[in-house]
Amino acid sequence: MKRLLAMILLAGCANTTPAPEGARPLDTTVRLQSPIRVTWEELSRTDTGAVVLAKIERLNRLDMPFVMTVELPEGVKVMEGRTQLTLLPNTEPVLVSERLTLSYEAPPALDALLKLDGDSGAMGFHYKVPYRFGRAAPEEQGPAATGPAPSKGGKSFGPSIPLK
Repeated sequence: MKRLLAMILLAGCANTTPAPEGARPLDTTVRLQSPIRVTWEELSRTDTGAVVLAKIERLNRLDMPFVMTVELPEGVKVMEGRTQLTLLPNTEPVLVSERLTLSYEAPPALDALLKLDGDSGAMGFHYKVPYRFGRAAPEEQGPAATGPAPSKGGKSFGPSIPLK
């Protein structure tokens, strides 16, 4: 009887249909999503200018004001659009976009920063999102494994990452 029950349970767990091609693997990590999404969208870019959208998307109701500012590197001028504005408290999710037309003689070496700050006294949100004028994002490097190599039973597990 136990053997029959085990076979039924195993048969119920079998996946008889393969996953469709191009299907994304499941994301098994659960993370709390930020109630705000802050991004740049590049509409066009040339050697002497760019047209971008600074986007602030409130995904949830947030009863606090926000201040959006755009910091530009030296040599970049705003031909059209606002570089500072205040977003009032909202009662529903909303998307705010500010179109900026930027002008420069040569693509700048430094990034433009889209900053968003909001504080209610009980909590706050602070974002700094770079716009790189077409440059690739810097490659992230993990911590260096320079610590001692632990071993057990004659097997080495390689160098460890020291805690600071």
